[in-house]
Parts: sequence; C-alpha cells; structure tokens
Amino acid sequence: MSQTSPPRRIPYRSSTIVRSDLKHISAEELMVIYQHNSPEEAFAAFNELYNRYEQKVFNFIQKRLHNQADAEDLLQKIFIKIHESKNLYKQHFKFEQWLFVIARTSILDHLRAKGRYQSRLDRLAEANSAITTDEVALESLASLNADQKEMLEMKFIDELSYQEMAKLLNKSETSLRKTVSRMMINLRKGDV
Repeated sequence: MSQTSPPRRIPYRSSTIVRSDLKHISAEELMVIYQHNSPEEAFAAFNELYNRYEQKVFNFIQKRLHNQADAEDLLQKIFIKIHESKNLYKQHFKFEQWLFVIARTSILDHLRAKGRYQSRLDRLAEANSAITTDEVALESLASLNADQKEMLEMKFIDELSYQEMAKLLNKSETSLRKTVSRMMINLRKGDV
C-alpha cells in the first residue's frame, strides 16, 4: 500500500498555508510573503508569481519586440528586476500593474539601447564613408589599441564632451584632451 505524503505547509503570518493554496492567494499577498518570509517560503511565493505571469509578460514583450530570443532574454531580466526591487513593492499597489510598469520600462530601455547601438553603427559607417585625404586613414585606426579606439569613438562618433568622457573613463579632462589631441596628430602624420 503506497502512502502519499501530506502536502507541504508554508507558514504565513500566524497561519499555515498548504503549497497548493498559494494558487488561491492574491499576487499582492504573494509579494508580501516573498518580501518577509524565510527563503524557502519566499521562493515558493516567487515561483507562484512567475508561473502566473510568465506567459502574460512574455506575450506583452513579444508584441512589442517581434523577436522571440530578445523577448525570452527580457522576460528573465524583468523577473530579476522584480527580485532586486522586491523591497520597493508596497502591498497597496496592484502587483500586476507594478509588474507591467517594470516590463514596459525594460522594453523601452532595451529599444533605446538597441537604437543607440544601431545609431552608433550608422554614425561609424557615415564617418568611414566621409573620410578624405587629410583625415584619418582607416589603416591607422586599425593599429590603435582598444582604449585609444574607445576614446576616439566616444569623442568623434558618440560626440561626448571631454567632461562626459572624464566621468565615464574616470580620468581628468585635461589628460583626455592631451591624449586625444596627440592621437589625432599622430594619426594624421601616420605615426601610429
């Protein structure tokens, strides 16, 4: 005679909830369990939220991106953001609204990043096609190291100011001005 073990119980506040009962708990209450209970209970609550909303969020992303691989990656990133910002959630918010605000923001960030990348490639293509004899030769650019290329891309392709570059590279503006100026002189001479 085979015996089945009783369903696993998950304590919540002062009562005990059977794991199958998680399906009957609101998403808002699941988030509270996720925020405040033990790691095992939190995992069960998060797992239930993921199971409830995975397909809805995926469809939401897919309709906007039209790319399954990007949609799958973004889905995972969204649920990671839920995890990372779980303590920012307040129970008086509707969980689904909060989730879809995060999803929408993530999609917009993804599209902006993709647009910046494409824009950067377009500007690089324009810059390469506009080279004249007194400008930098492509062969000279190939001989630069990665740091030098990055500085020139930031300055001339991304059109960042020296102040912006200094913040990003953690260097002084003066040092960057001198370095970029010397590189340009050497590139024009062909001394790279």
